[in-house]
Amino acid sequence: MLYLDRAWARAGAYLMDDPLSGGDTVTIPGLARFKGIVSAMVPFALVACVLSVIIGAIIWAMGGFTNNPHRAASGKTTVLWPLVAAVVIGASGFIVGWAHDQGTTIS
Repeated sequence: MLYLDRAWARAGAYLMDDPLSGGDTVTIPGLARFKGIVSAMVPFALVACVLSVIIGAIIWAMGGFTNNPHRAASGKTTVLWPLVAAVVIGASGFIVGWAHDQGTTIS
């Protein structure tokens, strides 16, 4: 039991008040840096998604022109998944903020 008390005291040291919110919320150290890293990676990931969509469209077109259904289906799949990934990447800032808010409400 004493071990758990010491561990809880150390865990409390890692939680600190957010100075921007007037001390009403508790945040995790490094969250701002993590949000910054996620925000910095978003443009690169979106460019990769756009390139994947272009490549998939080319594969889809080649499959359609050559009457190759396997290549056309492969191109459709290659177009679909980068679009889904782009939506998830675009929402990544919201997802990180939502997960943080959910974590602060757990008691």
